[in-house]
Amino acid sequence: MNNVRFDESLPVLVKAVVDLFSEQTMTEGLVLRDTTGRLAFFFNTVVPEADVEKLSARLRADLCAYARTDRVAASFSDYGVAALFSETPLIVNVLTISVKVIDRRLVGADWLRSPEMPAAPPSRFVFASLKGGVGRTTALAVVAADLAAQGKRVLTIDLDMEAPGLGAVLLDSGTTPDFGMIDALVESGLSGLDDEFMADMVGPSALAARHGKIDVIPAFGRRSLNNPGDVLSKIARAYAEKINEDGTTSTILDEVKALVDYFSDLTRYDVILIDARAGLHETTASAILGLGAHVLLFGLDEPQTFQGYAALLSHLSRISRAGEGSLQWLNSISMVQGKAPDDVSERMSFAESCEELFISSGLISRPEALSAEVPIPAGPFNDVPWEDESEVEEVEVEDDIKAIDITYVLHDDQFRLFNPNARKDLLSLPVYTKAYEAILKKIETVMLNDVGGVV
Repeated sequence: MNNVRFDESLPVLVKAVVDLFSEQTMTEGLVLRDTTGRLAFFFNTVVPEADVEKLSARLRADLCAYARTDRVAASFSDYGVAALFSETPLIVNVLTISVKVIDRRLVGADWLRSPEMPAAPPSRFVFASLKGGVGRTTALAVVAADLAAQGKRVLTIDLDMEAPGLGAVLLDSGTTPDFGMIDALVESGLSGLDDEFMADMVGPSALAARHGKIDVIPAFGRRSLNNPGDVLSKIARAYAEKINEDGTTSTILDEVKALVDYFSDLTRYDVILIDARAGLHETTASAILGLGAHVLLFGLDEPQTFQGYAALLSHLSRISRAGEGSLQWLNSISMVQGKAPDDVSERMSFAESCEELFISSGLISRPEALSAEVPIPAGPFNDVPWEDESEVEEVEVEDDIKAIDITYVLHDDQFRLFNPNARKDLLSLPVYTKAYEAILKKIETVMLNDVGGVV
């Protein structure tokens, strides 16, 4: 076989193992993909050396450049193999077979971490997207202002260090703190982060109502803004793993989680809103997987949205099935249609595409009991306005998984160039209510659930 490429390599290996042995051998064995992308197969039992050599020869011939050069097949008794079986693998469906894969990476290792279960109050919300320009940061600012107007104490955190925006929206030159998230990620591995440093990361927003407050941890603090030539040097070091005094290693997920945990104090804040970096970067993994937050995935009703989220959700399906098999964390994800049309029927396309996305990613099963005549709701899937509920056949789903949740932000041209410091009326209730009503209700509902229905 010539010109085997990355996407073909794993199916080629699976076919070779099944041809020479059996599907059971494949499902019980283990595949290692090294940092270059090359593959090897390890038996979960002690097998004769002749069988190892037979498979090795087949894999070298079939995989071409994607066969590991040192050891492409090994018995369970061979050196180091048993230790591999103690690691948690990805579960990948290949040729209808569930395959266990250990994926070695030079970068992106945080994407292999199992999703954290929901954190204790204060409530945490991650605002994430795969592209900019979908209204993610604007929505966060509106949510923060609305909660503050209700007397809530809000902490907002900007994790988008390549395209920071939250500090510029919520702070001004007089309220920007000395340090930002980029400084915390650099200094944590060197001079350390004490209480004084942490206090110097937080700036108060003048956009808060008098009864509440909005504190902001920007991506860039005053020192970075005053020394812009150093910012790229900081970014180059912010994502590096840190070696702790006890010899353990902390990734950016560990660092971000520790920082958010530090500020998660109910005596200080009622809610924490995190603006994640757009795309599928390492910091996105820390926000989506590592914080135990309710994740709001923003997107427009366009092919780019669903192509990108197909990659994310398919990967999340693999890592979740590798652990305890529970998809309970799926309850903490909401899809958010940005710049949505007013007409409910026009929002149906986004809802239908989201449902198909979650089905094709393997996160939920296709609801067989629903006929083609049953409309897909434009709002949350668990809030369908049935005309006659008695005629609807119930659909059985896994006990700890609800239907996918969808909300939206209506298009409002007033928020196209969002600058509340210049137009403070944009954060007044009469102005933002119509466009943001659905997502504000979603935030309110989650916060009520987090504290047992009492706020």
